[in-house]
Amino acid sequence: MGIDKDISRPMQAAELRRRAEERLLTKAVTLHPPRTAEEIQRLLHEMQIHQIELEMQNAELRQARDENEKTLEKYTDLYDFAPVGYFTLDRNGAIGDVNFSGASLLASERSRLIGRRFGLFVTEEAKLFFFEFLGKVFASQGKQSCELMLTLEGISPCFVQIEAVAFASGQECRVAVINITERRLAEDALAETSKNLEELNRSLEESIAQAVHEIRQKDQMLIHQDRMAVMGEMINNIAHQWRQPLNTLGLIIQQLMLFYDSPVFGREFLEKNTGKGMELIQHMSQTIDDFKNFFKPDKETVAFSVKQVIERTLSLIEKSFQEQQISVDLQTEGDPVLNGYPNEYAQVLLNIVMNARDALVANKVDAARISLRAFAEGGKTVVTITDNAGGIAEEIMDKLFDPYFSTKGPDKGTGLGLFMSKSIIEKSMGGRLAVRNTGSGAEFRIEV
Repeated sequence: MGIDKDISRPMQAAELRRRAEERLLTKAVTLHPPRTAEEIQRLLHEMQIHQIELEMQNAELRQARDENEKTLEKYTDLYDFAPVGYFTLDRNGAIGDVNFSGASLLASERSRLIGRRFGLFVTEEAKLFFFEFLGKVFASQGKQSCELMLTLEGISPCFVQIEAVAFASGQECRVAVINITERRLAEDALAETSKNLEELNRSLEESIAQAVHEIRQKDQMLIHQDRMAVMGEMINNIAHQWRQPLNTLGLIIQQLMLFYDSPVFGREFLEKNTGKGMELIQHMSQTIDDFKNFFKPDKETVAFSVKQVIERTLSLIEKSFQEQQISVDLQTEGDPVLNGYPNEYAQVLLNIVMNARDALVANKVDAARISLRAFAEGGKTVVTITDNAGGIAEEIMDKLFDPYFSTKGPDKGTGLGLFMSKSIIEKSMGGRLAVRNTGSGAEFRIEV
């Protein structure tokens, strides 16, 4: 390991004694023998001291030798049994030294690797890259690193990370080789997983976009179906709204013929009856406009008066409710204003009121009554619609707003009215629609 064994090894005792005696004889020729006993005693004392000094120095040398041997053994073990492969390569890439991990990495014995070129174990595709890397190592004073693949006889190729630094002499370099096959395989697997996830995400985005498109189409179909169902109700209400004006208009026309030959018939009589007829026609025309506007879809959010929307909605069903002997009571506190879609809000009101009417008719309630109340509470506008039809059965309370759920039978209801009403209030207007039973019936509560 670079230490001169002739210098470090202590001389044998006999050889040391022989050389010391020769040196003593050489000096004895020039020395004067002691003249007195005192001089003899002093010389003997000095020789004893010198002997002790030599013994102490010899002990220190032995201790230093033992420590050096222990240190050498320690670092030899660290080098040989390190978990990383260590190589010493010359400028041509020939292996000068290798530890056990390096030999195990190349699947060969240490003795068979000495003198062989490391490039023999590099794949053909990476040989040029490796020799260029080796050139950089000797041309640089710092550490260089790279990654490449090794090919070994009878063993699957492995990826390694190489870190190398040149010795000060510039003729050899120390190389550390780490097997990173598992890491590279994990990275490749991760990259493949990431690629699959990206493809899955794209597929999911496309699926979600398609699903959203289909849901929107279904929502539009549901809205259309609900509007068609409500339109059937509206046609019936138009008939109620027109029946009395048509009867009155018919009487006016008949009266003109009856009074034609009468002295009463004159310009004033004709103008009066013509005026009444035109008023009835205008009223009927306004009724058509009211119903047409009710079904006109809202395109933008606008500020609207809740009281006016309620009154306009109730005016459409007023006559039919009177014929069915259902009283409708409206109480408003102030004039609450909302920002949203007034026609859709009116449709919600109409759906709930119609459901209340159907419950009252089905249960044959005497003194049937529907009460509407509008007020502000907690920074929100609240409208409650209460009937006295006896309430809703608890077992169907949770299903009341489900699509296509109806208790009226297939010929009398689509089961979409309350579902669409909840969707409009909660999704389109950001509010809340709920229902509860009271002492005499059901109460719907709209909060926006």
